[in-house]
Parts: sequence; structure tokens; C-alpha cells
Amino acid sequence: MEKKRHLAAAWMACVLWMAFIFAMSAAPGDVSGEQSGLITRLLAVFLPGGLRQNPALMARLETFVRKGAHMMEYAVLLCLYRHALRLSGVRHAGLCALALCVGYAATDEIHQAFVPDRGPGVVDVLIDGCGALLGWAVVSAVERVTRSYQRRSGQDGE
Repeated sequence: MEKKRHLAAAWMACVLWMAFIFAMSAAPGDVSGEQSGLITRLLAVFLPGGLRQNPALMARLETFVRKGAHMMEYAVLLCLYRHALRLSGVRHAGLCALALCVGYAATDEIHQAFVPDRGPGVVDVLIDGCGALLGWAVVSAVERVTRSYQRRSGQDGE
């Protein structure tokens, strides 16, 4: 019974995160621009004054913020999918999670075709896929370090 609750919670986390991504993608272009513009202005505080006045640099920083947000959304989604798939007993959970992320990224881009001042882009699917790969790399590295630490400290269950 407890395993079923964990499994249901893991898949619910996936659904909720997908809903968050969908909601962010449903924001019209001007709203999305305001959100990324706010983050860009907050980050610009750390730049020297002259650089903050450079429109080309600020535009690049905003692009970095927008694309970085996409990558982080899909890094988190990969981690959630991978966890849910592992609990479900799926072999190659990471690879399956990556495929699900790229598939969802593609449908998200189609969704954006119907949002005012937004549009679909193949490059965005690739960026989202890179974010998912980044999430997989990070979670795999953390697991390796954790296993290594547990082996060295005698906490490997033996």
C-alpha cells in the first residue's frame, strides 16, 4: 500500500510539473517577456553600470534567461519522470524519461503556436532536450557520489 502511494505521488508530481510548464507556455508573449525581463533586470544588478546600459548585452542576457528557464523546467521534469519510471519498475528509466521530455517539449511547442505573440520552434525543443540531458547528468552524478560515499562509510546495506 505504501509503495502504491509513493508511486501515485511520483506520477502526480510529473503531472503537476507538466501543468506548470503548460501554464508558463500559455502566457502571451508580452507577459512572458515581462517575466523574463524582470529576472534579467534583477541579474543586471550584478553587472557593472556601463554594461547595464548596453542594449545588445541586455538582449543577450534576456535570451540566456529565457532559454535557461526552459532548460531548468525540463531538467526538473526529467528528474521527476525518471523517479516515477524507476518506481514503476521501468528498465532504462533515464532514457525513457528523456524520450518523454522531448515528446512533451514538442507538444509544448505546438501548444505555443496557439498562444498570442508566441510560436513553435524546433530549436526550443532541442534546448528543452538539452535541459533534460543536463538533469539526467546531474541526478546520475549525485547518485554516483552518494553510492560511493555509502560504500566508503559502510552504509551500503551489507
